Amino acid sequence: MSFRIGLTGLNAAQQDLEIVSNNIANSNTIGFKGSRAEFSDVYASSVGGGDGQVAGVEVATISQQFSQGNITSTDNALDMAISGQGFFVVNDNGQMNYTRAGYFQLDANNYVVNNQGLKLQGYSADGSGNVLVGTQTDLKINQTSMPAQATSNVVALANLDARLDVIPVRLTDPTDPASAPLPIDPTDQSTFSSTMAFNVNDSLGGSHTVSMYFEKTGDNAWDIEFYFDGDGPELSQSVTFNNDGTLATPNPGTLTMGIIAGDNRLSGANGMSFDIDISKFTQLGTNSAVNQVTQNGFPPGSLSSIQITDDGVLEALYSNGQTQVQGQVVLADFANDSGLIPMGDSLWQSSIASGDPALGIPGAGVMGSLESGALEQSNVDISLQLVRLIEAQSNYQANAKTIETSNNLTQALMNII
Repeated sequence: MSFRIGLTGLNAAQQDLEIVSNNIANSNTIGFKGSRAEFSDVYASSVGGGDGQVAGVEVATISQQFSQGNITSTDNALDMAISGQGFFVVNDNGQMNYTRAGYFQLDANNYVVNNQGLKLQGYSADGSGNVLVGTQTDLKINQTSMPAQATSNVVALANLDARLDVIPVRLTDPTDPASAPLPIDPTDQSTFSSTMAFNVNDSLGGSHTVSMYFEKTGDNAWDIEFYFDGDGPELSQSVTFNNDGTLATPNPGTLTMGIIAGDNRLSGANGMSFDIDISKFTQLGTNSAVNQVTQNGFPPGSLSSIQITDDGVLEALYSNGQTQVQGQVVLADFANDSGLIPMGDSLWQSSIASGDPALGIPGAGVMGSLESGALEQSNVDISLQLVRLIEAQSNYQANAKTIETSNNLTQALMNII
């Protein structure tokens, strides 16, 4: 019996050595999760239910250790690391696999694939950048250029200096007090108190300059004239301010400016009509200044790079400074990670023991967050594995010694006989 017990010990120690060696061999494998041998004793019971006998040891199970690995930065924006629970879902011709190895890149058809060419799963986005949650698909990057968008809305924040003097009225006929007043002359700074300008875009993406000239006409009263690419005025508006410096009229403070189709300045683009929100204009006793101007038009742009947010949203960055959402990565979580079946290449498949995958977006619920431009290293602690290697080796030698001792005893018995 002692021979058999020693043999079971050798077999168990040999498997332990193989597991430790595999851990050490994969200590630099991205997304690798170490394993450990879990032993149990073997007890041979008699057929009649009487006292049994010890029968050695066996490897009861090889347990996978899904602890977090260290995260290191890379130069590839599509590399991803999960900080916390969850697995990437990759599609192998319809067979879903799960991995923590975040090597990702674009293939020839612009699908996001791992280093085995398996397609990363996620939610797609429509043409407006809205993520279509619930529609799991192969994530793909749209490489087409972003079309231009004509300006339809401008928001301007500025202050007009209340301390400025009123500009005297200039008449078309100085000898006739009843003649019409002259408009602002952009070439004559004595005819206006202040000016500001901003750019707008037409339907072809062409950039145009809208200039605003301000003439103080009285206490808390101003005239504004709008010029388009230096010509105009295209729009004239009188405004008044309250005693606290806020805009009184027009109320609401939104003006509409238009340029008809066929205007030579548009160079073939559609006619333009855009709102200019001046409701945040103030008239205070400080220098005239433009605090902020925003507008929603932009020129066409080509895809320049891709970035991934912590919650897995894929954003395409374009040369015109715009971004567009192209999809969102989903992660899978399992009731029992240890029940996953290792398939090699840092991949796992689900099983009855693991339970079905629960899908979710990174950072939501129990799902970990994503770090782009980073990879999760193996979770193998090389120092610990070397200690375990020594222990396994000692265990193997000890079991071999029991067999040797049993053999010596048997030889001694044979010599006596």
